[in-house]
Amino acid sequence: MTTKPGPAGSTDPDAEATAYARQLTIHAAPGHVFAAIATLDGLRGWWTTVVTGSAAAGGTLRFGFAGLEEQIVMRVDAVRPPSAITWSCMAHTRDDEWTGSSVRFELAGRGPRACELSFRHAGIAREFVADGWEHFLASLAAYAEHGTGSPFGA
Repeated sequence: MTTKPGPAGSTDPDAEATAYARQLTIHAAPGHVFAAIATLDGLRGWWTTVVTGSAAAGGTLRFGFAGLEEQIVMRVDAVRPPSAITWSCMAHTRDDEWTGSSVRFELAGRGPRACELSFRHAGIAREFVADGWEHFLASLAAYAEHGTGSPFGA
């Protein structure tokens, strides 16, 4: 995995200034990385072991965190295999921190065994999410590259 700060990519200057963005080169086939983001089992392998719902466009995903009274509910806004997934946070039970924010994953192939992930979490101050996303995006890369991530609750 190779990382570098990503472009915020927003036309809203306030959102651009506060969005968390990251670009990663993941050394795994783009379809494999897409499945890690676009399926319940994939999400359980790198983010949190407690994921329910539907990962299809228009579906709702519920992310729980073992041992915590916390849940994040995401609406799946778009699923464009094998290149893009967008979610909107409908609810966050811990102080509503994420509620109203959006998360976007975009993948670009870099040969048969690598892809570039452009990730963006907008609508929430970067300082609230940067440490967590740094950990979980590294977990995504490890899961895609080696089959084992470090999801919450594992």
